[in-house]
Amino acid sequence: MIRRAEVADHPWIIATGAAAYADLGDYTRILPSWLEQPGVLAWIDHDVTNHGRGFAMLGFYMEEPSVTAAQNQQVVADLLALAVLPSFQRRGIGSKLLAHVIEVAERVAPTSQIRALRLTVAEHNVDAQRLYERAGFHHVDVASTYDRGQRALRMVRPLRGS
Repeated sequence: MIRRAEVADHPWIIATGAAAYADLGDYTRILPSWLEQPGVLAWIDHDVTNHGRGFAMLGFYMEEPSVTAAQNQQVVADLLALAVLPSFQRRGIGSKLLAHVIEVAERVAPTSQIRALRLTVAEHNVDAQRLYERAGFHHVDVASTYDRGQRALRMVRPLRGS
């Protein structure tokens, strides 16, 4: 079951994300800063005993001023993080969380004029890239590198109704 994360869930999200992304950087520092932002929403997939199995974070924010002229700034939807505990991987939980995030972004898209949902994924994380491709994302470029030097690929998915 997927539910909206609460502040009490933040330590679990941070610990789970830090373990999942340990090879990319210090996510014990990065995740709390994202969770504090007013435009960031988080969800947890949990079992019947309310134990978390995975989480997803979606951010809505204004595009960087250097990307467009200030008067034409647009709202951006960004899948910031998606992680599933290793013992629950390959059971469809990541797919369910991703579908939930896409559904939320598509509900918001028409009123916020959001055209696409974007994300960044490690070049070596082929399993995640396949998951995103099955959900309609496609590669657009190399976004940057992570703190520990791995290449980060940018993927986008058009949103219906935008």
